[in-house]
Amino acid sequence: MPPFAKALRPLAAAALLGILIPQPMQAQEQLSEEDKARLAASDGAGTMPSATLSLPFHDPFDGNQLGADWATVNANPDKFVVENGGIFVIETGGKARPGNPEADNLFALGHTLPAGDFDMTLKGTLDPKTGHENIWLGLRAGADDYLAANLSVLTKGCGAALYLNIENTRVLDEAEKPVTTWFGENLFDGPLLKDICTSGRAYADAALAVLPDSGFTLTFSRRGMRYFTSVELDLPPDEKHEGGRKTVASFALSRVEPFGQPFFMLGQSSKARNGESSAIFDDFSIVAVQ
Repeated sequence: MPPFAKALRPLAAAALLGILIPQPMQAQEQLSEEDKARLAASDGAGTMPSATLSLPFHDPFDGNQLGADWATVNANPDKFVVENGGIFVIETGGKARPGNPEADNLFALGHTLPAGDFDMTLKGTLDPKTGHENIWLGLRAGADDYLAANLSVLTKGCGAALYLNIENTRVLDEAEKPVTTWFGENLFDGPLLKDICTSGRAYADAALAVLPDSGFTLTFSRRGMRYFTSVELDLPPDEKHEGGRKTVASFALSRVEPFGQPFFMLGQSSKARNGESSAIFDDFSIVAVQ
């Protein structure tokens, strides 16, 4: 999809404010049910699941506002816009993650999923400007109760690399802090590339450089009590690497019962500090798997 050359311009931000700022109660009574859902989503009130979602579900984000199925938790209209067939999001401050109750612009469906296996897929592009970006996709019942995929750019050691993680956070005892279990893998240290800190360093940089254009397809899946994730990437070719479409899957984590709402968000780790990250989300879908 074409770049957002003028995204977040003042007029677009003003239009979003008109959509997302709650109106007086008397005015809300005259709104359609769809508009009421959008208003509730703007302040997080729409985040409580209202019904079971019918599958398949697909949203190509092809309008100029989010559909009524979506709730934007801690909506900050200065940092996202729905335009040109996608959601353009910027993030700064290094505090955006599903475990932070104050994180802004977490996009959640206002429905629970039916019982059974599924594949949840998010497509988009990512501009790894800080070297500490995260794309989150999964299920969330609250800041201390979520299970999600995490496509992460992390900079340490000899430079930036791309990681595929899956994280399970839940409260096991009401008197204790949430417990987090996770698996993660450096995709540039085995699955997609070897010798990242020596001969592979230049190719790792090239692979990260195409993410704003070639993008990613991140899938979060349930099979019984097991949850796992996979990512598809278009890698550039060079004299040593054939490039093309590559897919990598993660280990699995378990939950006994289905829970939570589908969600996704652009995140940042704390080391991003005041650096700015951006992403475009252009397609979301959930399909039942037999």
